[in-house]
Amino acid sequence: MRPTLRTGMTLIVILLTFLAFNLVWTAKLPNVRWDVSEQEIHTLSPAAQQLLSSLESPVDLYYFNSNNHPKRSYAEKRYGKRIEDLLRECEDAAAGMINLHLIEPTPFSEDAYKAKLSGLDDSTGFIGLIGTRAGHGVRRIGSFRLEQAPLLEYEIGHLLHKLQSPAKPTVALLSGLAINESAGRLMQELQREFDLVTLESTATQVPEHVKALMVVHPRLLSERTLYGIEQFVLKGGKLMMFLDPLSEQRANAPPANTRLDELLAAWGIQMPADKLLVDYLYTPWDTASAPNRARLNLPRQAMTTNDISTWNLNTVTVSSSGALLQLNKSRTAFTPLLQSSEQSLLLDANHLPPTTTLDTLIDAASKQEHRHVIAARIEGPSHSVFPDGIKGQPPGLQDAAHIHLVVIADTDMLTDKISTSAPDGNALFVLNTLDNLSAPDTLAAVRPRVPPQKSPTLLEGMREAAKKAYRLNASELERRLHRTEQEWLRLSPWETTLGTQSVDTTTQLQALNKERLRLPMELHALQREAYGQVRGLEWAIKLTMIFAIPLTLCLIALMVFLGHRRRQLRAASAAH
Repeated sequence: MRPTLRTGMTLIVILLTFLAFNLVWTAKLPNVRWDVSEQEIHTLSPAAQQLLSSLESPVDLYYFNSNNHPKRSYAEKRYGKRIEDLLRECEDAAAGMINLHLIEPTPFSEDAYKAKLSGLDDSTGFIGLIGTRAGHGVRRIGSFRLEQAPLLEYEIGHLLHKLQSPAKPTVALLSGLAINESAGRLMQELQREFDLVTLESTATQVPEHVKALMVVHPRLLSERTLYGIEQFVLKGGKLMMFLDPLSEQRANAPPANTRLDELLAAWGIQMPADKLLVDYLYTPWDTASAPNRARLNLPRQAMTTNDISTWNLNTVTVSSSGALLQLNKSRTAFTPLLQSSEQSLLLDANHLPPTTTLDTLIDAASKQEHRHVIAARIEGPSHSVFPDGIKGQPPGLQDAAHIHLVVIADTDMLTDKISTSAPDGNALFVLNTLDNLSAPDTLAAVRPRVPPQKSPTLLEGMREAAKKAYRLNASELERRLHRTEQEWLRLSPWETTLGTQSVDTTTQLQALNKERLRLPMELHALQREAYGQVRGLEWAIKLTMIFAIPLTLCLIALMVFLGHRRRQLRAASAAH
């Protein structure tokens, strides 16, 4: 009995010691975490830590995450957990300035009602953030998007900055065009988001309190004005500049401006002044009239998704745009923001070829697999192109170690006439860029976590090769199909009819209908031919993944059975 009692007492003492350790000492142990991810995405960057340490007033963050929503994928669930972990890191780094509330709203609950009332998106379940500060307004991130994961730190930092500094940043507008009427909606948005200062086109300097400068069509500006713009940039001012080889707001082409070309060269870029960009893939075809080849609807794949300028963007529309080129000896970093497809080329702005010739030129350009840059972010060292100053003004700064500007090769995207096709695109692109350029250094230092470029796998390489082969052979057929559809719509317009109606059997319409049937079949056959090897390899991989484990288990079972059978035979032979 005594050994049993002694054993019981020992177990009780061990249990009490374990409980005491967990209750008393666990809270005093340091919180040690190891981030073994490739880019340390679960750890705050030094810039984000500095931003959090600069918070002066406490804020409340409410993170709504419907993690068990049936429409949410596994990757989205993991991303939701990553956001939660990062918010906890922010709470710890803010030293008491952030109160984090984690909420998992259930359908038709009060939390779900509050989230909807605050404007959070619930198309695939709530995954948004609401921030409040006593005595100030409420800010929200309607939905965290998985494709914008590189911007996660900036999104959270931007919300915190707006809560701490609700005052509008000062942005100046300097335009060589009269855009107050042609871009009325954009001007309203700019005045709502910023303290907008409009400068005269003859201004020679930018006020010191201006955080960012927006310049439109600088080819019409004087040398004195260009000198003021250059000095603003060299002094550390941020610039957003809209160029254009052929502005639709002017009847005539802009005059040559060698000083502007020199200024662009000092920034490491150039834009051919007489070249117009056309793009077959991004030209809007969904119209019964002849398509406007100068207008391009740029989808998400035409954007650099890990840049702040394209934050929450889906479509941007440009018209009569040019293209930006990086100079060979440029010392600045050139980051494309908006690009054309590979089925694009630059043409003489004053002499556009006929459709048949244009199709041939686009086919030839597609083989080069080159994309033209419509908008780019420029950062790096620069020098002055006015070393002796300008008349009436002494020489200014001669160089700068770091300049920061965004250049766009189109001005028509600002107008109401163009932006109607992308109401949430063009204006949002401008607002995102100006907001980022006018941000304080603590927020601007929070850069996107761009994933490193990885070499493609065998299957990815085969898919890319198949895609290029298909595009190369299908371009002409697609253009013929588009022309056929346009002609069919022209000859067979929509009209109000009775429930039963006659069928137009004219020879031309019948021929068009045959083409409308034949061309998609040929495109489908081309696609099957181009992707044949890829699909064969995909099926082989799927079959391997499906049958690998069962076959392995069957093989192991067979080996076990044969071994057992062999032992039985040996035992039987030994018995005889």
